[in-house]
Amino acid sequence: MRLNSNYKMSGRVDGTNADHYDLEIVVLLKTAGQSFSIDLSELTYISSLGLRVFLKTAKELKSHNKKLILSKPNSEILDLLLMSGFDKIIEIEK
Repeated sequence: MRLNSNYKMSGRVDGTNADHYDLEIVVLLKTAGQSFSIDLSELTYISSLGLRVFLKTAKELKSHNKKLILSKPNSEILDLLLMSGFDKIIEIEK
């Protein structure tokens, strides 16, 4: 079993593509290690539907005693995550 699995989001995540990201992540979670990291360094925008993908992923991982890590968000995405309280339920690495 792998200790950590990585995934990268880039550009915009909104109603036009959130389902695509969700489906890709669901497949990857089947072989995820103890933690699943989503690299946000190239993410420029995320809508509420994109945030829902994070919540769904975190919930699924937690049910298997694993954790989600959101890494390298830019300052705007980080502000959104903090204002939305995501730092209380999901680990964020700056």
